[in-house]
Amino acid sequence: MAYRELVKRFESVREYMRDFLVFGYKTRREFEGKSARTYDNERRRIESWLGDNLRWEYGPRGKAVFLSMDAAELAHNPLYRAWQSKSFTDNDITLHFCLLDLLADGLPRHAEEITDALTTRYNILSELSTVRRKLKEYTELGILEAQKQGRALCYTLSPCTLDSLFPDQTRLPELLCFFGETAPLSVAGSFLASRGGEEDCKLRFKHHFIVHTLEDQMLLTALDAIRTRARLEVTNVSARSGRELVMTVVPVKIMVSVQTGRRYLAAWLPDRRRFTSLRLDYIKALSLLPGQEEDQSCRTLAKERLAHNWGSALHNSPRLERFSMTVAADEVNEPYIIQRLRRESRDGTVEQVEPGLWRCTRYVYDTGEMMNWVKTFIGRIVSLEGDNQRVIDRFYDDIRRMAELYGGEE
Repeated sequence: MAYRELVKRFESVREYMRDFLVFGYKTRREFEGKSARTYDNERRRIESWLGDNLRWEYGPRGKAVFLSMDAAELAHNPLYRAWQSKSFTDNDITLHFCLLDLLADGLPRHAEEITDALTTRYNILSELSTVRRKLKEYTELGILEAQKQGRALCYTLSPCTLDSLFPDQTRLPELLCFFGETAPLSVAGSFLASRGGEEDCKLRFKHHFIVHTLEDQMLLTALDAIRTRARLEVTNVSARSGRELVMTVVPVKIMVSVQTGRRYLAAWLPDRRRFTSLRLDYIKALSLLPGQEEDQSCRTLAKERLAHNWGSALHNSPRLERFSMTVAADEVNEPYIIQRLRRESRDGTVEQVEPGLWRCTRYVYDTGEMMNWVKTFIGRIVSLEGDNQRVIDRFYDDIRRMAELYGGEE
């Protein structure tokens, strides 16, 4: 088949983008399950979307493709172009513009009237079933509104427009630029910003997690399941073996790591009666299932566990560990250190031990998850205490080995 830049389903786009950019920049020989021609076509398609941001290098395994860009210079997420890659037929595009033009007068019309009007006004011969299918699709997308008039279902253009959402558009471009690059489901903000004609985004981001847009459809489905208290059938891809595993879960929370930016689906496994955390970018497919009455108990348990959670994974052990860190901070000249302790300890207890010494105490399920945060206070730490002595000893051992690497004395 001849190469085409557009594709019919976004699921296939996401699968190839994950293979190229998330799972490890595969070479042509490592692209398993697909032909060499498929590899070439998908690589060319991604290159057309990403342009100069896609690079390659030759190594022992062959030519490897990878993503390379400077986040400080990135005005717009280039992966949004993948959402604009859906293919369409001549009939699709013709019906699109003719339907919008026909319904622009605001008069409600049923499917039969619309079909007749397409013929008389635009000389378009379409079957009634085709028009009904298109009207249903646009209603689900929010482009049209459907309302009953007698026994007929009539359609009008949706009044929800950019002007109705934002009557006062002062500083709207800056708002949409920020939302379109940082928020969950931010591709919607990017679309609205492009409708406004604002191309020169003056904002830049130090931590710009652009690959999140590939998993936004999974995020939307997961949030819908949490809102409606439904279960999910998850097709998850193993990071190590690459094998697919299908499981039924009760979704309870979307967790975001402040260290890596990765997003996780925290869920309860009814068959194993335990919690699990699934990376959204490793989830291949999600589908909604009916919820069960017993699911409420696991949601209540998850809420209790989250009160003492530090990382992005829900723990199954009910045992809490006490951890205490004492740091040196001048409360007169360095109040920002004390503010950090109170703001970042996530409901931990912060108290003054003596002038210049402050202690932060927190009860968590895994003290080890706190160590990356604790290390940001190196140079101020006076003492560490807690129930998990093994983790504390490892921290001091890391400091000793670091001192040895830099020629420090005992």
